Amino acid sequence: MNIATGLPKGEGNGLAPIMRDLLDDPHAVHVVVALVDCKSTKIDHETGDRIATLRIKRVEAIVGDDLKQARRLLERAYESRLGDTTLPFELEQDTRSAFGDES
Repeated sequence: MNIATGLPKGEGNGLAPIMRDLLDDPHAVHVVVALVDCKSTKIDHETGDRIATLRIKRVEAIVGDDLKQARRLLERAYESRLGDTTLPFELEQDTRSAFGDES
């Protein structure tokens, strides 16, 4: 899978609440929710493999009180996808950073 460059224009781009933080600390991890679709599909005619290019239709920064619920959703999605209730170390570090509990 690939991702198309560029963010939605106008009302579809809800990243303004974190823009200053992105500039001030470009290595910090932030939480967003995005709606996506498939912009295009490439076909490898030798193998028959199809590769989707994902397009971000809408994106919203998650901040403040909503972070707690977003964390639960992220963890539930990870558990559902991989069947594992223990987050890998790297994901746990990113999660702690993004959700403000770097203890």
